Amino acid sequence: MKKLILTSIVILLIPLSVYAVIFGGSNLELIVGYPSCNCIKPTKPFKPYSFNNQWEIDYYNMNIDSYNSQFQQYLSCINEYVENANNDIKIIKSKIQEAVDEANY
Repeated sequence: MKKLILTSIVILLIPLSVYAVIFGGSNLELIVGYPSCNCIKPTKPFKPYSFNNQWEIDYYNMNIDSYNSQFQQYLSCINEYVENANNDIKIIKSKIQEAVDEANY
């Protein structure tokens, strides 16, 4: 049974490189486990029922510009989190392959 499981693992991991070196960030924490994304999504500005003067229009537009800037920062944060998570997956797969290769040596 153990031989069957080990053989199955080897077959699944054949495409992985034995000498894989992964560069990039990581989200792994030693004790806590895998962290959730801590990116803060901005809230959309409140649109007034009506614009009564130019100041209200300018103020709303300024809030929209600020929101758009914060949202771009949020997307960058999300992209970094996803990239780091993908790096972690590569590292884990590489370690699995090392263990399988050692067991088959």
